[in-house]
Amino acid sequence: MKRKHFLGMCAALGGPTLLSPVFSQSRYPQKVVRIVVPYVAGGNLDVTARLFAQHLSAELGQPFVIENRPGANGNTGTDQIVRTAPDGYSLAMVSAGTLGINPALYANMPFDPEKDLTHISIVATGPMVLQVSPSLSVKSVQELVEMARQQPGKLNFGSGGNGTLSHLSLEMLKLRAGVNIVHVAYKGTSLATNDVMAGHIQGMFDTLSTAAPLIQQGKVRALAVTSARRSSAFPNVPTIAEMGVRDYAAETWAGLVGPPGIPRDIVNQLQTAIAKIAARPDVQQRLSGVGSEVVGNTPEQFRQQLATERLRWAEVVKLSGAKTD
Repeated sequence: MKRKHFLGMCAALGGPTLLSPVFSQSRYPQKVVRIVVPYVAGGNLDVTARLFAQHLSAELGQPFVIENRPGANGNTGTDQIVRTAPDGYSLAMVSAGTLGINPALYANMPFDPEKDLTHISIVATGPMVLQVSPSLSVKSVQELVEMARQQPGKLNFGSGGNGTLSHLSLEMLKLRAGVNIVHVAYKGTSLATNDVMAGHIQGMFDTLSTAAPLIQQGKVRALAVTSARRSSAFPNVPTIAEMGVRDYAAETWAGLVGPPGIPRDIVNQLQTAIAKIAARPDVQQRLSGVGSEVVGNTPEQFRQQLATERLRWAEVVKLSGAKTD
């Protein structure tokens, strides 16, 4: 009986022991998660990343911290993440410019945006806005296009630099509308914006978050947004496509990615948390204030959108001859 009792105790102890690998799997996350933002602090992407990092920390129980690693239109910081361990503790919040435009601009991309990253979710999206100086007489996209056709090469539009989304949004307008507008590359969006307000150049494309207060104060005039549908922040401002420029769509977005090979269960956990955060009214209101809308889509939807945008921007870059600085 004693032997049977002993064997029974062993069996009882052995049951949990055999099952222990199932229950001892590491819960994610168990330590600090860093999110690299491959641009300078204070921009629209940085603001969005910090908002979601704050809520991911609360949702998943560990700190999500932001590191700004700017350079090469986002390539530098993103490439650092590509080379980290695929454990979910090193992520990046990337932009449409880095993943959608850069592959067509850079002859030697340090990574493949489709193959060398784990795509988790596009967290937010927003339009650029076509804005002009108040001193310019045009009040609509049609009037701008007509002026550009009558005075080819006379209108000057600025951007924050060659190869930026602001620059390529202009190049897309020139191609789709068949007009000649001169691009003037500045070393920073703020410098270009100042010259638009002063009337030194006639206009530019800018993020809605930057342009919104200037539009409201009458320092610039908004002609249209670049998205496929109107922005909830400025519902009375039409889209460029509405104004007769066919097949025009250009949006800025923020997407969470990681190095290749992150386990699917970790990806699912992050995406589920992002979708939950995106459904919060306070988050929606906060992003609406900077001209963005929440998304929280799936990895599959993220990859599909990226493939579509890469084709669109490759065409614009090739036909316009756009180059980086």
